[in-house]
Amino acid sequence: MSAPKSITSLRLDGGILCLDFVNTIDNRKRGIPHDYLNGFKELLQWYGHTRALSPKIIHTLERLAKDYPQKAAVVFEKSIALRELLHRLFTAGIAKKQPAAADSMQFNAYIGEAYANIEISWSAGAGTLQFNAPALEQVYWWLVKSAVELYTSGKPAEVKECPACGWLFLDKSRNGSRKWCSMSTCGDVSKVTRNYQRTKRKKT
Repeated sequence: MSAPKSITSLRLDGGILCLDFVNTIDNRKRGIPHDYLNGFKELLQWYGHTRALSPKIIHTLERLAKDYPQKAAVVFEKSIALRELLHRLFTAGIAKKQPAAADSMQFNAYIGEAYANIEISWSAGAGTLQFNAPALEQVYWWLVKSAVELYTSGKPAEVKECPACGWLFLDKSRNGSRKWCSMSTCGDVSKVTRNYQRTKRKKT
């Protein structure tokens, strides 16, 4: 019997926060894929797994979610809507197509909200952009920021889709030849399948 799927065992093969978030569905090539996120609690667990937010911030968001459960549910739904929006945007780019106009408008609305709440924080003379307000919406603001940084970094062409599971990843290989989300999973399965088919052909 296979081990149950959990957020703490979820691989982070995307190479950047926004792609790891898109990959919280285990296999988009299946008819009914497993979704690792079923509520705000799991979303915070995912953030803890990625270490993108500090334990202190996660604890603050946990308390806010407990005090305002209805708002936490709305924020979670907006986060999932963002996940699917990002998947559509990035897969359009992979296919060398323009995103749908409605998707661009929706993403711009997310950007407008997130960047209206961003601040610069200084440390040792260097500045970093942060979301310092204790708001539940932080959980998708950080994802918007990650996606914007990817789009404006000149690297969106390096985003690829695993042909086996549909996960998205940033190809950081020297010659841009990475094909699989992970050689130890999808790449290995493909290798075993090819070997099996090759052996089968030899026997016939």
